[in-house]
Amino acid sequence: MGRPEQRKTERLDTRLAVRCIRGDATFDGETINLSLGGTLMRIVVDPPPTVGETWQLEIVLPTLAEPLRVTAEVRWIGLSGECGVQFSTGFRARETWALGQWFDGLRKAAP
Repeated sequence: MGRPEQRKTERLDTRLAVRCIRGDATFDGETINLSLGGTLMRIVVDPPPTVGETWQLEIVLPTLAEPLRVTAEVRWIGLSGECGVQFSTGFRARETWALGQWFDGLRKAAP
């Protein structure tokens, strides 16, 4: 039996460039899905991440001129470079609006 769904916000499949800033190092990857509360992403970091670790993320959102910048906590780690993170900081109003616009476009494009 799988674990019960615990997300409070809708998560939509989308591939966006993401940069992880971890101390003095940066690592590039991509989102697999995204919500206002977190993201599942594919990224390889060295040394490997640990659950509870805090990262700074920059997510390239086409509806914004600058990347979304957010602090995120690693919640789980997959075997193939996937990891799930929960955003620790909120977004400003224009960032939330831009995410909403992006999500609306994804919903309209869904079959």
